[in-house]
Amino acid sequence: MKQTKKQLFFEIVRFLLVGGLATLADYLLFWILDAWLFPLVMPVEKPVWATVSLVLATGAGFCAGLLVNWVLSVRFVFRAVKDEKEARSKKSFAVFTVIGVIGLILTEVGVLALVAVFPPIAIFGKTALFGTETEKWIAKGIMTCLVLIWNYIGRKLFVFKSK
Repeated sequence: MKQTKKQLFFEIVRFLLVGGLATLADYLLFWILDAWLFPLVMPVEKPVWATVSLVLATGAGFCAGLLVNWVLSVRFVFRAVKDEKEARSKKSFAVFTVIGVIGLILTEVGVLALVAVFPPIAIFGKTALFGTETEKWIAKGIMTCLVLIWNYIGRKLFVFKSK
């Protein structure tokens, strides 16, 4: 049976809720690494280490979000799939991960590019939120929105195919 518009609507709503939780895990780990851990263990005042720490924090956060997203997508989001066993298989997780890695590459490139072109941004007179520069948060937010679209379409077409 083909997925109805109502089913698709609620699937997208569930996807957005799960995406919100995954993004929370992503941003939380990003923040912990960028604002707390890496400044303690790396000379982040040097440009090369500042870039390395940004890439590592972005990547680690993204991976945390990917794992949260997989677990919740399998259990909660994509209910109307052709083959439930196949959708939960190691092969499907691998495809899910490849889609996520493509999203990670888009995120890394986008965050680095946006941080490079943004001037320091002050919100309420402060250029940092929770110890991380505002332009990093804005760049990460923009890329999160763009990659969200890629993730839904890729996962819907290649992992969680509708009935």
